Amino acid sequence: MTDPTWGDTVRIKPNAKPEQRPGELAAVCGLREVETEEQARRFDCPIGTTLYLVEYGDGLAVEVPATIVELEEDNEP
Repeated sequence: MTDPTWGDTVRIKPNAKPEQRPGELAAVCGLREVETEEQARRFDCPIGTTLYLVEYGDGLAVEVPATIVELEEDNEP
């Protein structure tokens, strides 16, 4: 399985926080890495974790850590 990248459709995993919309589909609009302790605390993940900027169907865009997204099978080669 490959990691999601820009333009891919992902599903938010069931163990995500309610505000991260578990089970919903979203489009990847951007990527970056957690670089500081402050960012690590904010996203509750270690430094070096990939953060995905995802946009939900209603237009809301949020950053979420890689640990709560999974690539939708339709995207896989």
